[in-house]
Amino acid sequence: MNRKKLAYVSIALTIGFFSSNNCSGDSEILATFDGGTVSRGELNFVIEASKRGNGEPQTIAPDVQVKIIEGVALEKILLKDSIQSKKVDPNDLVKIENLVSDFLKLNIYLREYMKKAMKQKPLEFVDLQIAIIRGEDGASNEKKADELLAKLSNASRSEINTLISENTDDVGRKPIAGKLEPFCVNCSSNPLEDIIEEAKKDKAGKFVKFSKDPRMIYIVRITNTEKVNPSRVAKYYTEVFNKFGSEAKEYGITHTDEQSKNAIAYYAEGSSEEKGKQFAGQMLKQFEQGLYQNELNRLKEESGIVVNPMKPVYGPEQVNPKEYTADLVLFTNKDKSTYTWKDLEVDFTLVPATLKQEYKDEKAKIFDMINLFQSTILQGKIAKNLTVVQKLESNTAFRMQLDKMRVSLALKALQDEIKAVPVNVTEQQMKDTYEAGKLYAYSSEDPKNPNNRIPQSYGQVRERIKTELEGTQRNTFIEQKISGLKSSYNLKIDPSRLKEVTL
Repeated sequence: MNRKKLAYVSIALTIGFFSSNNCSGDSEILATFDGGTVSRGELNFVIEASKRGNGEPQTIAPDVQVKIIEGVALEKILLKDSIQSKKVDPNDLVKIENLVSDFLKLNIYLREYMKKAMKQKPLEFVDLQIAIIRGEDGASNEKKADELLAKLSNASRSEINTLISENTDDVGRKPIAGKLEPFCVNCSSNPLEDIIEEAKKDKAGKFVKFSKDPRMIYIVRITNTEKVNPSRVAKYYTEVFNKFGSEAKEYGITHTDEQSKNAIAYYAEGSSEEKGKQFAGQMLKQFEQGLYQNELNRLKEESGIVVNPMKPVYGPEQVNPKEYTADLVLFTNKDKSTYTWKDLEVDFTLVPATLKQEYKDEKAKIFDMINLFQSTILQGKIAKNLTVVQKLESNTAFRMQLDKMRVSLALKALQDEIKAVPVNVTEQQMKDTYEAGKLYAYSSEDPKNPNNRIPQSYGQVRERIKTELEGTQRNTFIEQKISGLKSSYNLKIDPSRLKEVTL
């Protein structure tokens, strides 16, 4: 399968990760065209999709909504027109539906699950305080660590902070006495798992020694554990950075050397709120990824499918065709029946011909088959055995996402049509364009004077200019195509039904 052609499927599949608002006004008609309509539910669906990964409220103005509605309508019109003009084979629509239906249902289920989980499930944080003893002399490190551990075990709270600041080899943490930003232990990634598990062996507040290599020894304790609702994570981190900032400034009163000043600046300068948002964004992303993967693993186990791991391949050149025999088992079902490479070859025929290429290299075909199996088919097979997922057959989001997949065929046909547009760029046009832009677009910064620009030679930018001018001609064709579709199908949008919304 041609990876460029697959881009259209990838775009459509990406939309499969979103869900639409299914409110009572979803059926309201916002646009009409010959043979179809666009509803408010479809508008909401696209807006929801655009918000993925962005928890901040977004204001959507009416003029932006009009553009979204027009885009949805044009996709429908394009598909309808492509079928009528026989640029898209109706049989291919059936093929692509058979290929991705169960995959889409599973992703709808997972997104709906995560949507609820991100509101209900808290992130679990631990606060760590660490002194690091670092050096090439392991025996010396062990001695220093044991001595520090003994002192910390009998020290008061204020003495503890002073001891860590004075003895840790982590210079950047000296101003805050070795404290770390709260760490999420139920997110997808936990690089501190070994350290945290060791610290958990003793009651909170007691220091323990941990190392895998005597050249790096940790004296660590858990100072606090807390569960935080996802909606409060940014505020939670902001409060932490405010506290760190105050501690760093106090440390700076008695530590004025250059090294200390640099360490203090990280905590004392800048906006605690911005730092809080940044850390929260990272942790929430990891939390979401963890929720997704954990639930997918649970569903996989419930389905009874046991996957036979394949050797990772990162490009066609790494494929050894001899390893992919017809009887190669890719997974085993609950009833002990198997899904083999031969079965995958059959499913691969469901990919519409317009999204395939004539494979001259068997390695390239096998590589595409592996990708299709791992990204789409396997999840679809898991979904097929799950009643809770199959119930989504009539779900509005499922139907819309399936429509997006169907539209990908029309987009591919349009791409081929655009590529076939005759373009003619003359040498004189390229030279005129170069002369007009050589002091701006086709120049580079003067290293001796940033206010000056040095023109690149015509030969250096000739191919770039040619590509740009050809693109301009093709864009003109696209604009004419869109205008023609809107006119011939009598597209009408009612802006009076739209008002500014914040989601």
